[in-house]
Amino acid sequence: MQVYEFKVELKEELLDGRKINYMCKKIGISRYTLLGILNGKFTTRKLTAYCIVKAFDKDAEIDDYFTRKEK
Repeated sequence: MQVYEFKVELKEELLDGRKINYMCKKIGISRYTLLGILNGKFTTRKLTAYCIVKAFDKDAEIDDYFTRKEK
């Protein structure tokens, strides 16, 4: 099974001044979960990683912001 780990050093670049609560509503996940992913505390599935990346930057790819790992 593959999981995706966010590249924490890119958090500010990805947020680009947007508020976490706004992005949570747009993506459809809880604030706790999104912060955990962006702070590197949680890994996530490919679908969630895709939704996060596309919500922030429609031209970006998952690999731009996440590292794929085998679980």
